Amino acid sequence: MGPVLLCDDAIAYGVLFERWLRETGVGVTQARTAAEAVPLAEQLQPRVIVLDHLLPDGTSEELLPRLRAAAPHARVLLISGLPEDKLAEAATASGRMSRSSTATSRAVRDAALALMG
Repeated sequence: MGPVLLCDDAIAYGVLFERWLRETGVGVTQARTAAEAVPLAEQLQPRVIVLDHLLPDGTSEELLPRLRAAAPHARVLLISGLPEDKLAEAATASGRMSRSSTATSRAVRDAALALMG
């Protein structure tokens, strides 16, 4: 089972997130769209999927069932620039979400590492 799949279209955030995790020795693979994310999840079988709520070709509610089918053992961390109350609503609407956090700090890195166990 692979380490972390980051599904986020924000290129700068992806670079930062990858650096934050690589500092701890964890590898990251990035997908910028839902279309890229599903086959990567199936191929990599990541331990953790960090999922942006809004991707260019879909939302977390639309993508999560496909990601869970592709990588059933992966834990999911929902991120977004949305206000915390809106992000909590999205996490609830998406179903069994492991964690939710805003994407603005290293707290996301720490949450992803915690999900890895």
